[in-house]
Amino acid sequence: MGLFDIVLLISIGGFGLFGLWFGLIHTLGSLLGTVAGAYLASRWYDNMVAWVEQITGWDGNWPNIIMFIIAFVVVNRFVGFLFWLAERLFKSLTELPFIASLNRFLGFFLGLFEGMITFGLIFYFIDKFPVGETFMGWVAVSKVVPYTVNTADILLPLIPDAIKNLESAIGLIGGKISI
Repeated sequence: MGLFDIVLLISIGGFGLFGLWFGLIHTLGSLLGTVAGAYLASRWYDNMVAWVEQITGWDGNWPNIIMFIIAFVVVNRFVGFLFWLAERLFKSLTELPFIASLNRFLGFFLGLFEGMITFGLIFYFIDKFPVGETFMGWVAVSKVVPYTVNTADILLPLIPDAIKNLESAIGLIGGKISI
């Protein structure tokens, strides 16, 4: 297991700690934000890319990746904010001793799941729009990335067919990378 995998596992663990800290309701909102983010970002990023390319002159796959991530995060955080407001309504209930512990415990596991889905979607998208041979090499040899992508498979029906039908970049450069 390389440094890339270790950083990825620590990041996924951070999602779990987020869930532990904020609890089930907040983390559920964040997970639903992830689903909404995947759905909307996969449909909006293309328009955003055209706008960014026009303003900055960037080309290649970087604008695709950056705009997908920005659209994804904005939608995710907006839905998370709505659930944060809902959580405030149930605050007195979630502060009861047993329920508070259960809320945090379940939030931890839901947070780990959200981290797997979030990184899986990002790597699924990066696989379709490669960003650099070195980085794609790390992704290709990662032992963690396949698990994240497999976890994110549950959201693939939300991704437009145009993105799904792009050829895998890892398959294309797999024979060119020597590790």
